[in-house]
Amino acid sequence: MSQNDYPFDNIVDALKYAADHTAEGILAYPANNLSTPQAALKLSYRELLDLAEANANKLRQKDLCKSGSVVLVHFDNALDSIIWYWSVLLTGAIPSVTGPGMFSQSASDRQKHLSHLYHTFNGPLCLTRRSLTSPFSEQIGEQRINIRTIEELDSVAVTHSRPLTPSPELSSSSIAAVMLTSGSSGNAKAVPLTHHQLLAAFRGKRDSANLRYRESPFLSWTHMDHVANLVHCHIFAVVEGITQIQVGAADILIDPIQLLNLASRHRVSRMFAPNFLLAKILRLIKLGGSTLDPDLNLEALYIDTGGEANVTEVCVGLQSVLSRYGAPADVFKPSFGMTETCAGCIVNDRCPSYDSSQRLGFTSLGKPMPGLQMRVARLDSPGTEVARGESGSLEITGEAIFKGYYNNPEATAEAFTSDGWFRTGDNAYIDKDGQLHLDGRTKDMININGVKYLPHELDSALEQAEIPGTTASYFCCFATRNTSKADTEVVVVLYLPSYNESDDEARYKAQSSIIRTCSMHTHSRPMIIPLRAEDMPKSTLGKLSRTKLKASLEEGKFADQKAANDEAIARYRQKIRGQPETIEEAAILYIIGQQLEMGFEDDFSVNDSIFSTGATSMDLVAIMQRLNGFLRASGHERLIRLTDILKNPTARGIASRVAVSTGKKKHEYDPVVTLQPHGTKTPLWLVHPGVGEVLVFVNLAHHITDRPIHAFRARGFNAAEGETPFNSLDEVFETYRAAIKKRQPHGPYAIAGYSFGGMVAFEVTKLLEAGGDEVRLCGSWNLPPHIKFRMRELLWDECVIHLFYFVGLMDEATAYTHKPALCAFEREGRRLDAIRYLKMYSDPARWDELGLDEEYYLLWVGLASNMQGLAVDYEPGGSVAAMDVFVADPLSHVAKNREDWIQNRLAAWKSFVRSEVRFHHVEGAHYTMLNPEYVVNFAKTLRKVLRERGL
Repeated sequence: MSQNDYPFDNIVDALKYAADHTAEGILAYPANNLSTPQAALKLSYRELLDLAEANANKLRQKDLCKSGSVVLVHFDNALDSIIWYWSVLLTGAIPSVTGPGMFSQSASDRQKHLSHLYHTFNGPLCLTRRSLTSPFSEQIGEQRINIRTIEELDSVAVTHSRPLTPSPELSSSSIAAVMLTSGSSGNAKAVPLTHHQLLAAFRGKRDSANLRYRESPFLSWTHMDHVANLVHCHIFAVVEGITQIQVGAADILIDPIQLLNLASRHRVSRMFAPNFLLAKILRLIKLGGSTLDPDLNLEALYIDTGGEANVTEVCVGLQSVLSRYGAPADVFKPSFGMTETCAGCIVNDRCPSYDSSQRLGFTSLGKPMPGLQMRVARLDSPGTEVARGESGSLEITGEAIFKGYYNNPEATAEAFTSDGWFRTGDNAYIDKDGQLHLDGRTKDMININGVKYLPHELDSALEQAEIPGTTASYFCCFATRNTSKADTEVVVVLYLPSYNESDDEARYKAQSSIIRTCSMHTHSRPMIIPLRAEDMPKSTLGKLSRTKLKASLEEGKFADQKAANDEAIARYRQKIRGQPETIEEAAILYIIGQQLEMGFEDDFSVNDSIFSTGATSMDLVAIMQRLNGFLRASGHERLIRLTDILKNPTARGIASRVAVSTGKKKHEYDPVVTLQPHGTKTPLWLVHPGVGEVLVFVNLAHHITDRPIHAFRARGFNAAEGETPFNSLDEVFETYRAAIKKRQPHGPYAIAGYSFGGMVAFEVTKLLEAGGDEVRLCGSWNLPPHIKFRMRELLWDECVIHLFYFVGLMDEATAYTHKPALCAFEREGRRLDAIRYLKMYSDPARWDELGLDEEYYLLWVGLASNMQGLAVDYEPGGSVAAMDVFVADPLSHVAKNREDWIQNRLAAWKSFVRSEVRFHHVEGAHYTMLNPEYVVNFAKTLRKVLRERGL
């Protein structure tokens, strides 16, 4: 519709206007028949109006609908819901659309809900089909909702055929519908939506949307009891006088690709899809798991998305795919909306371009539509706005916002500020560009030892990890009070398994991966319970109710599932466990258990990897310090280093390392450190930077849970056992190639190197390809192919500086201020004194955390200097099949900025690659890109690259 305003002031007149002025209407697909457009049922708005008027006459004639009373319109498909919604509205009564999804599988919960509806709506009538009446029959006592079936009305003879006029009470302020909230925070609240409110919302939605084709249809697959369909699609389409496509939710959830096919066939302009559905569509397209129409055309598309946080990576990935089929740039419109706001009312119309440019993990929610205002107020001072970027309580006002809950003055009073703004219940902030970002609801926050975490971010981390044995979009995380530690909350992870219930090994591996992922985010061990599908019902939008699942857990409803899972995990542990064979093994096992707070029920054995517990780098340091205390008390002079634990992450392995250091066992150099042993996908091989160590990869490995992660450690760190440094680059390349072939005899292979390691990864890839192997991923992390001039600059003092800020003992600027002093020490042959000098200016906490002495740092610097000295004459040659270059901020003295770094240095890789070189921007600088604040997004980028390479 092109008018600046509508030629009517209520939606009944809007339907009449559409019936008189357009041939548009409803196209409803029957279940299990999306591939046959001819099977869709067609109902023009003229036919809808005539049918609704006839039904309204029957309802009036039977005296079933009282003017101003609420009538439940309860059906299991969109067309029935639509027809009877209008039929009730035309009688002057107030329709409230419900559906089978509102009923819990618990009989007590169903009765509680029905009783709540009875009291809220003062004993309402319910119109439904005979086949849908059974849940209502469970209601006990006199408080029974009055049921009438439409089959009964079929036999009613209409005594007069003239169309009914709207009730005399109808005006723009009359209630057009009462919608029930999800009830995720308790009993469902009833939200009355007026004609005026609806039309104000539609004006705002219409004026804020830059649709390519304003006359193209809307499409909805959600049930009519949700605001995303009844308001945002159905009534909106009627008011705009355009066609709407109605599809069953089950058909889309089973095969989400059909959503794109339908959008193409009908040139759909607006449709809704939450993040989990977008993510599934992206996965299916990349895996070839469903068939897109050969002539797919998405040029008219505008995708409303909300209901849950949108992951920027998903939007970026799917935008790239959909653009190939004509979808406009920034096709996704993440929005904030509630039933109380007539669905999305704050919209991000620059997704994913804005969110990608800002490197956001979750997309912003944009700016208010015309006619709406938002503010973020201080939590301790309602009505006082906070500064841009500061978090507070999100409040909104405008004509599209409801005025109060139906028959619930207490909830209404709580929902509005003294100056009339609606409190959404969400924490939020507004960024410097005026874009809204949610911080989560206060009551949902996970608080572990005083540190707060957002549950939806943990959900997303688990989802992004693609953990084998789990089901996509079926993670629910929250905190509950740990009964054994009254002062601490514990993270709970509920998930839907995809493994066979009797497969203890798959169960154990899935649980281990969940533990590692959660521990990286919350630094605590979660309680994990796999549930059945019936335990995790989803809303119409495919959302899990965090509040209801938490309540069910705390009421003990999942006790049997938890007990069965604990028994299966214990059974598998018993199968693979190993008993301590020496006093050292028993002592080391005890120390590990004490640090990780594992009780008897954890059943941790000498053969279990510390990494499988989700131990953080801080845990490893603490274990190292406890072990060294034990070794000193036992009379051992040689102590355990952090790198020894990385190399030998089991109690038996650590004991074996102690035996080597005390001369009881012969040392053999093995370049491979397995940082993550689990997963079924192609292993990832990581090559150390110039310092030769693998510490930098530890945190990254926690975020890659679907494949084994192996890292190379340079030779020479165990000098006391006779281990000598490499003599040549060729020796490095061949040693690492042979190690790969020993553990992974066949490709395809994935190998990447950090800094100096990028050159090594390139050369090892050449060796593998020369042997007939396929290398799908060859990655260089911020290193150009030509490095010899830089290697010649790295004299001993430079190696010291690099090592100290590489391991976090000081920042780059501080380290370089000490270069003159280091040079002086080096000229005088006092290298150990140089290390001692630099220690005085290092972060003392970090020094203690690493647990290394001055002599070890001197050894380490020597190895780094030797490693980089091998490359002073290195010239790249030959080529590899493919190359992925990860781009971080360059060192200040090698390039001005990223653009200069890429154009003048990194782009040179194109001469050594037989196909296109791909560049991937990551956060941080050369020596910080894997720091804790950046590693989560780095891992997301890495997982995306691996998927794109078919790995």
